[in-house]
Amino acid sequence: MTLGLRLAAAFLVACAVGAGAMIYDQTRGADWAVSPQQIAAAKAAGQAGVETRPGSVAVLPIRSETADLLPFKWALLGLAAGALTLVGLRRRNRA
Repeated sequence: MTLGLRLAAAFLVACAVGAGAMIYDQTRGADWAVSPQQIAAAKAAGQAGVETRPGSVAVLPIRSETADLLPFKWALLGLAAGALTLVGLRRRNRA
């Protein structure tokens, strides 16, 4: 396989893995400790907000402490997958 095809395949795999990790984290709400949906559900149930710990109620959304690191996680996963693809598709010497 030529170097151009290997690089293109590695780029596509890296983008797919990075985007997949991003979609996975966003669907499970990894960027929120208390999401806006949780607060809306609590208010619809007649509560003031979401109880985060005994005696503490959150009435505004709270971002997770690790939310700022998520883009780096997605990029590193994509780069690792791209590197593995690039190495995996190299031509092997026949003994």
